[in-house]
Amino acid sequence: MKKILAKAMANRGFVRYFKNTSWLFGGQMLRMVLGLIVSVAVARYLGPENLGLYNYVLAIVALVAVVTNLGLQNLVKRELVATPERHDVILGTCFVLSLIAGIVAYSGMLVIVAYITDSSLVLGLFAILGGSLLLNPLKCITLWFQAQVRSDLSVKASGITMLVFAAIKIVAIGLGAKLIHFSYLYIIELLVLMVLQIFFYGCHYGRVRAWRIDRELALKYLRKSWPLLLSGLAVTVYMQVDQIMLGSMLGKNAVGQYSVAVRISSIWYMIPTLLATSLFPPILNARKKSKAFYEERLQRYLDLNAGLAYLICIPLSLTSYWVIAILFGAQYEGATPILAIHIWSSLFVFLGVARGQYIIAEELFKFSMVSTIIGAIVNIALNYILIPRYGGVGAALATLVSQFISAFASSYFYLPVRDIGRLQTRSLFPFARILLLIK
Repeated sequence: MKKILAKAMANRGFVRYFKNTSWLFGGQMLRMVLGLIVSVAVARYLGPENLGLYNYVLAIVALVAVVTNLGLQNLVKRELVATPERHDVILGTCFVLSLIAGIVAYSGMLVIVAYITDSSLVLGLFAILGGSLLLNPLKCITLWFQAQVRSDLSVKASGITMLVFAAIKIVAIGLGAKLIHFSYLYIIELLVLMVLQIFFYGCHYGRVRAWRIDRELALKYLRKSWPLLLSGLAVTVYMQVDQIMLGSMLGKNAVGQYSVAVRISSIWYMIPTLLATSLFPPILNARKKSKAFYEERLQRYLDLNAGLAYLICIPLSLTSYWVIAILFGAQYEGATPILAIHIWSSLFVFLGVARGQYIIAEELFKFSMVSTIIGAIVNIALNYILIPRYGGVGAALATLVSQFISAFASSYFYLPVRDIGRLQTRSLFPFARILLLIK
């Protein structure tokens, strides 16, 4: 074991990726723990009705935010890894495209909301929380940090911001803050985070002023990214549409109950995202060497994701009653069966994020678009059928089935993706594979 560790630590590439992953993991763990503590305190303070309204607005804003991203994230990250010397042009082009989309989307959203509602509170929430659409373009800095395997800079920025605003939110609860005040805190926190990102970028890589747009590159991105845009939109639909449909059909209390279950379930999604961020570069490198080496790394990557998902899903599904009762109290007891079902969608989220890296490496963007659109359609249809009968439990079932179809079953619908589908299927039985290996 000592020899293996010594050999690994002597490998510069391993040390680089290990440090990057460690920073990401530590930062995400801090965010997860602090985020959970604060979200529990806020949920108990606001109650299901106010919390439901808050999350209902956030769900719609998240849906609109996908349009402002234009599907550029993975495409830009791939370009930054391949041609880091052009980062000023790549980042500048990404920023300008996203900013134009953000301004159009924000304006359009406010016009529509003002037309369909006469509630000043609802309009105010959309105006404030929707401000995130104008800040999202600066997230391209995070893509550069990831491409440079310097996620420690993003972690430092998010860690400082979260620590400060976690304390502020607790103080706000003690002072009897209203729902609108928490909305202001949300957008100010995001603004501070972006300022810190710019600061760290300036310290290590130059000024943001050096960014510039390239018209030909912009057109190239728009031509290539539209499948990713539709794919991202479809993903967000079946991640957020359940709360939107619950709010429209059953009211904001149902959204509040559902949102706390989803909070516990989705908090783990940072794990596959973290692994993807750190392991995507070595997977691309393996692809250049040989198909066998490439498949071996993909299989280990999928096995790791599936194994971690099982370690999360099984305990939380069995203890959902106590988890909800201890954290959120009796007023959220309706979230218990929702959590027991919804947590199993994590298994297919983990596998889907892992498969996503294969799709990016092979540039199978249209398949990604089609599979996620199918998942979104299935989710909307099942929500329409199940929510009136089973409420939040029906929405959780709809999410689970749509994730299964979109992230796993669809791998067998298209010949170029069946290889990764075969690897996904093997990863669903990691414990049996470990026993065979030991034997």
